[in-house]
Amino acid sequence: MTAPVATQTANGTAGAGKQTGGKAAAIPLRPFKVGAQAIDEEPYDRTLTQTTSARRFEQYDVPSTAYLKHIEMLVEVTTAANAATVVFTEDAPWNVLDVIDFLDTGNSEIITQITGFDLMIINKYGGYFFSDDPRASPVYFATAGVGGGLGGSAAFVLRIPVEVVVRDALGALPNKSQSTPFKVKVTLAASTSVYTTPPTTLGTVRLRMLPISYWEPTKTDSAGNPIASQPPGVGFTQYWTKDEPSSPAGSFTTDLNNSTGYPIRNLIFILRDSTGSRAQGESDFPDPFRLQLQANIMKSTVKPLWRDRIAKAFGYVGAVGDGLNTKENGVYPLWYTNDFGHKPGWENRREYLRTTDGMRLQIKGTILGSGQHKWTVLTNYVGTPGGVNLAQLTT
Repeated sequence: MTAPVATQTANGTAGAGKQTGGKAAAIPLRPFKVGAQAIDEEPYDRTLTQTTSARRFEQYDVPSTAYLKHIEMLVEVTTAANAATVVFTEDAPWNVLDVIDFLDTGNSEIITQITGFDLMIINKYGGYFFSDDPRASPVYFATAGVGGGLGGSAAFVLRIPVEVVVRDALGALPNKSQSTPFKVKVTLAASTSVYTTPPTTLGTVRLRMLPISYWEPTKTDSAGNPIASQPPGVGFTQYWTKDEPSSPAGSFTTDLNNSTGYPIRNLIFILRDSTGSRAQGESDFPDPFRLQLQANIMKSTVKPLWRDRIAKAFGYVGAVGDGLNTKENGVYPLWYTNDFGHKPGWENRREYLRTTDGMRLQIKGTILGSGQHKWTVLTNYVGTPGGVNLAQLTT
């Protein structure tokens, strides 16, 4: 990436430019992160009681800081005096958050209509952290069975991602206006979505959110060298969208009409059978699975080798299933974020899948089992601000 530059005056201060042979000498600015620190802001804290219907939490208007990095979400489900043998549904406890929307300062959707389970999968495979699996958090637990009266209780931490690459703060977004804040809208799921067998008395769900931001950087470092005042390509934004096309058992071709138009950072495919089961979706998942862009076969992947690639890239080496450091049933990611180091997310932006408006992206193969199957396709694409192209942000 081309370093930002400042001009230098004859006395060594930034200004009109030091004259050297009649020309101003440009000096590179030191990176934004030299002068910025990550800070916590005031947390959001609301509690609702579970019912058999969905309920909306109060909208969270994110406090203005300088540049928003991500938003941490702590969810705590608390039951008491339970006498039932509680059974969670397949996507629980994550799906206690039924709908999550994240909107920018102009009310445009950055992340839209995803569930807590979707966000867990985004956290796990999106390439944002060193320890990506939310189940690896010391906070995480989910108590099934009777559980000494606490059956049905759970806790977990998820993050709404904003920053794309922590190395240089690419993707951190300006957040400076209290009158036009970022917004988070969250709906609490009906208890019937979370439990197959619910607790005797439905519990409370406490949701706390904490924005993590960069403050305004200092103008110079300790040696007086000028520092970039904002992240690279400020306004560079990543989005997560969700589509749910259906495909019948047997040979299929499904168009992903809403996944093209921008450079793609991640694609995540989740398959469920006609009953909604991801476990059966794992068994029925196409082998091989093909991804075609226009006339080009981009992937023709054998399922066991795909699982092996996931294990090697992310370290999820356990047997397939919904557990710690394992690949979830029915979930298969494709990542374009692994061109800098050994781990997805350590990226130079060289390998993004380039697409433009009108391109045809399809998935193909043969689904086993019977009946209609439903895909969840999570697409992570990036948009660049006016006057900036991706090549300028590629290191």
